[in-house]
Amino acid sequence: MLALFGSILGLLGSLAPRLIGLFEQRQNHVQELEMLKVQGQFQLQMITAGHTARMAEINATADMRTELAAFAAAGKPVGIRWVDAFNGFMRPFLTLCFFMLYAAVKVAQYFIIAQDHAGAAATILSLWSNEDWAVWAAIITFWFGNRTFNRERGRG
Repeated sequence: MLALFGSILGLLGSLAPRLIGLFEQRQNHVQELEMLKVQGQFQLQMITAGHTARMAEINATADMRTELAAFAAAGKPVGIRWVDAFNGFMRPFLTLCFFMLYAAVKVAQYFIIAQDHAGAAATILSLWSNEDWAVWAAIITFWFGNRTFNRERGRG
């Protein structure tokens, strides 16, 4: 009886590592499946985010084209001479008005700073800031950059 019991115990003892190995393998497979699910969900989220970004880009491009078409349509002559003349006069007139206002503000700033007796050169240099450079660049780009682009497109 002891021999039979020893044989059964030996058989179970030899099967135990295999059973433990099968259990570990099953756990590894479950873990791998979970990892694949998480990776799949992440990839799906990334694809969805990419599609959302692409749709936003497409919508922004469509909006820009619509606005450019409306802007171009607004600049076309309507055939009424005085309306077309007024339309052509308005932008340069507003630009000149704002330039004169800007110049008046800078002159007023000059006289206020000059009261400190810092000297004319130092006063002028203190008036010109990075924002002034940005305004200057915007004006030059608007008035002269547009001509360059139109010339490259064959419109001017």
